[in-house]
Amino acid sequence: MSSTTPTSPFRRVTVVGCGLVGGSVALATAALPGVEEVVVSDVDAGTLARAAELGIGSRHEPDAAVAVDGADLVVLCTPVGVTGKLFLSLVPSLGPRTVVTDVGSVKSQVLVDVEGSGRRWHGSGPSRLSSGSARASDVLSRFIGGHPMAGSERTGVEAADGTLFQGATWILTPTAGADVRAFEELSAFLRALGARVLAVEPALHDRLVAIASHLPQVLASTLMDEAADAAARTGEAVLTVAAGGFRDATRVAGSDPDLWVGILTQNRDAVLEALDGFLSRLHTVRDQVDAGDWDGVRGLLTRARAARERLPSKERAGRLVDLVIPISDQPGVLAEVTTALGEAGVNIEDLAMRHATTSARGALLVAVDGDETADRALALLRGRGITAHLEPR
Repeated sequence: MSSTTPTSPFRRVTVVGCGLVGGSVALATAALPGVEEVVVSDVDAGTLARAAELGIGSRHEPDAAVAVDGADLVVLCTPVGVTGKLFLSLVPSLGPRTVVTDVGSVKSQVLVDVEGSGRRWHGSGPSRLSSGSARASDVLSRFIGGHPMAGSERTGVEAADGTLFQGATWILTPTAGADVRAFEELSAFLRALGARVLAVEPALHDRLVAIASHLPQVLASTLMDEAADAAARTGEAVLTVAAGGFRDATRVAGSDPDLWVGILTQNRDAVLEALDGFLSRLHTVRDQVDAGDWDGVRGLLTRARAARERLPSKERAGRLVDLVIPISDQPGVLAEVTTALGEAGVNIEDLAMRHATTSARGALLVAVDGDETADRALALLRGRGITAHLEPR
């Protein structure tokens, strides 16, 4: 890895939407060589004021159209359902070389909305476009959809973390008409943030995340709902006996319902496909249990265990929770983390390193046993000034 942080290809960056991801993008961008200004915009005045208090962004502008004027890069960190409409409102203010990306977890419908927004500007006279704006087709070619596969157990601007993307995968979904220079510069920018860039087709992205992210959310919420129903019928016994496996399986059921309704709405077709596939397998195992086909059940369990062991961050012993600790590639950093945990009696069940591709940065993944241990480890590390967060599952 390089011993220096790469220079950003963008001098002026605007982040629209200042929650966990937007705030983290702004903080990480401000630390890059070559960046002269980071403008932050948000429709919520309180959020924008808090961002200013926390030192997130060098300028704070409630009007997104004003915020993007003169920007080299615009990062839309807003709910997937409003990205297209927002893009439409910003088209007149975008410069002739401005690159635009988003961070939504759904890509196909966002691109349909964005392209529909852009087409509405075709044929518009100069009076409808601000000075220096590009043709709609040119603007559309410089919109590159994105999705950082990173997060935290915390939400909102208060949780913003400039090291959140170190060693994480950042998916880009360029279309056939994407501007090559825009894609190259955006990729270089994301690598400068410490991320690993992966490019896939928008439809493939949505099918992948439907299985890996959206289906687990629906299953966790459904299981929790069924357990709550059982608790209402039998008292609280079912929740009282819930062990670690149940807690792991339902962890994401605590997510924001409004956020997930928006995601499921946008990725409806891919989620339905994933649900149909899961229901088919569930019916199969139900029939196997009913018929006493234990060899069939054993086959499912065996295949599932083998597949689970192939996950990049695998659990080797019991119910594990992953802590992500962004670190630089310097002598003593690993020892500082491991000895701090050891002194507190926290056993490290598994250890892995995510390397950023072009900088001396990455992230240390430490697996510990259970939620309580993870919370204790987080408090310990943060108390020592070591940045850490839980890996979402």
